[in-house]
Amino acid sequence: MHDQSYNHSWAAAHMRTIILFMMACFATRAVHATTQIPEVLIYAGTTNDMYSTPLETLFSADNPKPRLFYEHPSSTACWRGYVGTWKIEADELYLVALREGDPRTDAIHLNRVNPQWVSPVKATWFSGTIRIGKGKVLMGGMGFSETRARDVFLEIKAGKVVSTREIDNTRQKEKAEPDGATNGASPRR
Repeated sequence: MHDQSYNHSWAAAHMRTIILFMMACFATRAVHATTQIPEVLIYAGTTNDMYSTPLETLFSADNPKPRLFYEHPSSTACWRGYVGTWKIEADELYLVALREGDPRTDAIHLNRVNPQWVSPVKATWFSGTIRIGKGKVLMGGMGFSETRARDVFLEIKAGKVVSTREIDNTRQKEKAEPDGATNGASPRR
């Protein structure tokens, strides 16, 4: 009888530990789950919300993010500590301006990130996909997971736009088209 009560109390103690651990994990995730202020991209003559952070790919252990971005975080809605304004001109990506955590705040001089930078800076360091949200917000989301009426994806290689595609998020899930296009994606180049 003594063994059963010992096993029961041991199991209960471990169960409490597991539950507390899981609660701590979820609480930590909630802190980082705030909707983030998007970057700004001037593209095809319009100003757009950009749900990508090309500047972040510049930072590494050898090239750490400048302290100015995280010394005084302005909001949990901007964990990266800045909002970049970018433009696509002649199929090339440029960093135009940086602001402290909100596009309405004063500019951060680009030479504080790199002493040689003068606006606009050609983003030759960036290769990846940029997502632009266009139109009405269909569904809110955490981080950059907000769903807009349309998404435009720009594939960038060494700062140069190599392809684009657009998805219409207002359509129901579509069946694969005979030519292979799915989910409203249509190549633009």
